[in-house]
Amino acid sequence: MNRPSYLNYLLTAFVALTMGAMAFLAGFGAGFGTGRLTAPERAAAAAVSVLPSPEAGEPVEPTRAARPTPTPTVPAPEAQLDELPEEFDLVWEAWRALEEDFYGDLPETPEMVGGLVAGMLRAAQRETDEALEREETANAVMLAVLRVLEERYGELPDPKPLTYGAINGVTEALNDPYTELMDAETAAFFNESLEGSFEGIGARVDLAKDGGVLIVEPFEGQPAWNAGLRRNDVIIAVDGRDITNLSLREAISLIRGPKGTRVVLTVRSPGQEPRDVEVVRARIVIPVVTARMLDNNIAYLKLGEFSGPATDQLRKALDQLLANRPVGLILDLRGNPGGYLRTAVDIADEFLPEGTVLIERFKDGEEQVYASTDRGRAEEIPLVVLVNEASASASEIVAGAIQDRQRAILIGAQTFGKGSVQVPHNLSDGSLLRVTTARWFTPNDRQINGEGLLPDIVVPMSDEDIEAGRDPQLDRAVEYLLNLKSKP
Repeated sequence: MNRPSYLNYLLTAFVALTMGAMAFLAGFGAGFGTGRLTAPERAAAAAVSVLPSPEAGEPVEPTRAARPTPTPTVPAPEAQLDELPEEFDLVWEAWRALEEDFYGDLPETPEMVGGLVAGMLRAAQRETDEALEREETANAVMLAVLRVLEERYGELPDPKPLTYGAINGVTEALNDPYTELMDAETAAFFNESLEGSFEGIGARVDLAKDGGVLIVEPFEGQPAWNAGLRRNDVIIAVDGRDITNLSLREAISLIRGPKGTRVVLTVRSPGQEPRDVEVVRARIVIPVVTARMLDNNIAYLKLGEFSGPATDQLRKALDQLLANRPVGLILDLRGNPGGYLRTAVDIADEFLPEGTVLIERFKDGEEQVYASTDRGRAEEIPLVVLVNEASASASEIVAGAIQDRQRAILIGAQTFGKGSVQVPHNLSDGSLLRVTTARWFTPNDRQINGEGLLPDIVVPMSDEDIEAGRDPQLDRAVEYLLNLKSKP
């Protein structure tokens, strides 16, 4: 299609503007391919991120692998500007005012330049009353960015991390932390974890608020735990490399490694100075099910995650526990980050009679209801479910269904609040794009995402409790079940 002359002007002006701002381009030299956009990714991504997305019901365009790559349209040489129109002097007046007076840190150059591009493109749409064609505009802007980089460095950086940076910029603009790109290696790690084992240090982790990797739950008796890492510790460097500017997936890829190898982690514990901790990696078998009989004939079952093997392991554990004719059962979902939806529904079915387990709702309003049957092993035994801040996703589906249907109470701390569905798209280079397609709601139509579940009985648990071997949440669950037993 023919580009409006106004768009030609703006794209040409973008090249001239970016060249004119070369003094501000020092930030382009670092951070290629990182999940945090500290490199040219922001400049290209910000321009792409403002382009219109398909309305509900529009057909999704086929992927690039399934169609010919379009040739980007660029202004003809005679349309190139030798210099910016004088009206753009106003931009630098405003920029200098921000540098002098803005209360706070200005964004890095890629973000600032990206903001200029986004603003110009929005203005073009308003002035011409014509929507910009997404692919044509994105190709033209990315090509302009590549020209800037070539001018700056003499040759282009490796296109692979720049490509990932562009995709990361688009996904970051969605403000959804669960729609994300994984490179081929990270995707393999992700899939491996859901199979129930991997090689690494043995801990569930998350991205720390100020960068780095937060230890959410170290697996007791495994390398991280044996080296002294505990909940709320933050890993800020791996073998001397700062990881506070990396995405969680990139940081994890550095922390993991073959069993028997050593890794030095720089760890910051709450209220303490950073320290180096050497950890010997091992083959980590994720503790899926732990089951035992407690005093007073109470059964205890801890579920570590909703991975492939979880359903069969839980059923076998229930058969063994129920053979003891316990007076009550404690289902421990603390520290459980989730897993497969189907596994969550099957496990909920073991504790619930026939009825709704969850509602899956899509953006167009379509719903799918998942239900339990009357074939569960533990539908009638007195039950308590333990949850905490690290109980997420599939854990919240099961706990929310049990709570809403008044099958049992929840004890512990408010859950994480991750109630969305991600569909994996395998890209042509082996990387994986996870895309949020729906959200989950409890049987009473409570939203999980961003809200979490509030326990019926809130019981805090401190690091001091953990270090001392105390478990006030478990103690409260036992007390509750014994009180039920004592009632006529």
